[in-house]
Order: sequence, then C-alpha cells, then structure tokens
Amino acid sequence: MPSDGQQSGGDLSKDGISCLSIFWTFFRIGLLTLGGGLAMATVMRHELVIKRRWVKDDDFVSEFSTATVVPGAIAVNIAYLQGRRLRSRRGSLVAVCGTVLPSFCTILAVVIALRPYFEQPRVAAFLKGCAVAVAGQLAFTAYLFGKKLLRNWRSIVVCALGLGVVAFAGVHPIWAIVTASLASYALFSIK
Repeated sequence: MPSDGQQSGGDLSKDGISCLSIFWTFFRIGLLTLGGGLAMATVMRHELVIKRRWVKDDDFVSEFSTATVVPGAIAVNIAYLQGRRLRSRRGSLVAVCGTVLPSFCTILAVVIALRPYFEQPRVAAFLKGCAVAVAGQLAFTAYLFGKKLLRNWRSIVVCALGLGVVAFAGVHPIWAIVTASLASYALFSIK
C-alpha cells in the first residue's frame, strides 16, 4: 500500500497528504540535520522527492533556486514553498513551523543548559567535528545540484562567473548572485 501522499506508479497526488504528515516530515528534517538550509536541502530533497514522491525533482530544484535568492533563511524558504505546493497556506504554515521548532528548542536548551561547557576540550572537539560533517554535507549538496543543473556550456559559464566573483574578486556573495543572474539572463535569452 502506498504511504501517505503516494500513489502507485509515482503519481504526485496531494489529496492524501495531511498537514500532520507535512509537519512531522519537516520537523524530522529540522531535528536531524545540522548546518542550515543548504545542508538541509539534500535531506529535504530525499524526503520529499525520493522517499515520499510528494514533489517532482525538477520542481524541487526550481523552488530551491528561488529559496536561495529571496531574503530569509534558506531552510525556511524551502519549507514555505514546498508546504505551499503541498497544501496551500496551511501547508506552508505547518512546514515552516516543523522546520523551525526543533532549532528553536535546541538553541533554547543549549543556552540554558550547555553554555558553560563550550570551553571544555571534548565539547569543542565535537563542535569542530560537526563543522567538518556540515562541510561534507554541503559538498554533497553542491555535487547533487551541480550534476542536475550543469548540463550545458551556458550553465557552466554562469556557475563559473558566480564562483569567480566571490573567489577571485573577494566581494560580498550577493554580487555572485547578481553576476550569475545577469549572465544567465544574457546567455539564456540568446536563441
């Protein structure tokens, strides 16, 4: 029997997807990932596209791109867009709450209980290990989306320009987005 929101054959029927299922899915994503929105993107993609088949891969990649460009936390932006896709306004509300609630509770617990222990060597080593794990997760995210999006010379040029602006010019990353957007418009509008 297909799980909640799935139909046999991979159809994307949204009729059976409850707000509780959306909340619980995004809550688990928020609870079990470290590193913010970019690191959460592969987990969200796995849960929504591969595991549950609630969203098509191309739609997820498109909305992920939108979520990275608009102001705000990327994870919250993705949750909003995907929740809205799944169940309109109510879906966006429960997806955002599910994504934010674990981080809010964890940060609150850290501030209350664990702040005095940050200076201890084992805790500092654990946090450094978490940073390395997040770097690996970000590299995997870049690989997944790069493999999907960098399929022609125009996309590769746009990506290289965006990276080049940050890496070699040493300017704020917003200029990479502006440069890549302008280059994308110029290159993809050519027939």
